[in-house]
Amino acid sequence: EMQHVDQWFRYLTEAEKTATMYTLLQHSTQVQARFFINLLQQMVKRDPLYSLLTP
Repeated sequence: EMQHVDQWFRYLTEAEKTATMYTLLQHSTQVQARFFINLLQQMVKRDPLYSLLTP
């Protein structure tokens, strides 16, 4: 089923993806939200622009 969700998500517009993620986060537990925060922080640190955006 996750493969189906992944394929569906790939075809959404950027705005639809953003709205979907927002909705999912609204229904997430604190543990799930913290997991997502940690994941985003790791992704930001791997971004080549990270070093340019941090003091």
